[in-house]
Amino acid sequence: MIDRIKRLETLFLQEINTIITKMTAAGNFGGFVTITAVHVSKDLASAKVYFSVFGSPEDKKKTQEQLSLLRKELGALLRHRLHLNRIPSFNFEYDDTPEKASRVESIFKVIEKEHDHE
Repeated sequence: MIDRIKRLETLFLQEINTIITKMTAAGNFGGFVTITAVHVSKDLASAKVYFSVFGSPEDKKKTQEQLSLLRKELGALLRHRLHLNRIPSFNFEYDDTPEKASRVESIFKVIEKEHDHE
């Protein structure tokens, strides 16, 4: 069962990214949106979809609102595209990992510059 869940997570990640990319190109979201991960519950009833946004805080807010509105439509789109009997209920959560990684990288650059000056 765990293998099936992992396969579904990968499949949902790819499909949701495809849908979101098309919608981003159409201007439906603020900033550049990336789906970073999908975690499906063991009973396949729900899934958390993690996303990141490259843009302003307003872009992040607009994207969160649009994704919340997209939840039911997304299930219908995926049911049609994937021909699965059961599609989980999707909940979107902001993933700040890329921002944290960027912050850590900038700290390392500062440390490197200080080390070079010594």
